[in-house]
Amino acid sequence: MGYSAIIIGATGLCGSVLLEKLLQNEQYDSVITLSRKRINHQNPKHKNYIVDLFDPSTYVDHLYGDHLFICTGTTQSKTPDKAEYYKIEHDLPLLVAQQAKDNEISTVIAISALGANPEGRFLYNRGKGEMERDIKDLNFKAAYFVQPALISGPRDEKRPFESMWKKVQKLIDPLLVGPLKKYRSIAPKTIATAMIHIALHGYEKSRIESDELIQIANVK
Repeated sequence: MGYSAIIIGATGLCGSVLLEKLLQNEQYDSVITLSRKRINHQNPKHKNYIVDLFDPSTYVDHLYGDHLFICTGTTQSKTPDKAEYYKIEHDLPLLVAQQAKDNEISTVIAISALGANPEGRFLYNRGKGEMERDIKDLNFKAAYFVQPALISGPRDEKRPFESMWKKVQKLIDPLLVGPLKKYRSIAPKTIATAMIHIALHGYEKSRIESDELIQIANVK
């Protein structure tokens, strides 16, 4: 018997790539996605359920498996209300993780951010840091938080500032060496590859920064 995976955030930039890679991975027999909108995928390993992630009663019966992958998130430009922003960045992943723990899922792997810090000055880094802290406190058998730098690749929604900065980042990436390598941009494929490897084989640390993700993905 192979592993079973559950993804929330499978329609996003990283989540969609992760879904494809999990479906291609022979070590996984089934991949469940929980989403607001239908994910049309004909792979027989895939099951998609339409749910409200803020309402556990809509997905409690589907949240059974080995590995939970959390790929949810938003931006302050898309969600300017600070309370709503925090609900998506912190409350939602924590709520799903709590239900997963209650359903005896052993491992959770969540996408966080480089610089995540519960004591951070900025809302984004603080929300991600508090998410990490609170999920870790649920005491899963294994909990990992991948911390990518700027994620390269096209997005469905328009993010003018991010698009501009990606062009700048492409120029300065080669200049980031030594301790600064972790600030290089990183591809969704690299993040997804590293997440699967970590889920299957574990890792020595629970918080894994961007440059380490690249190393893990390249080793695999």
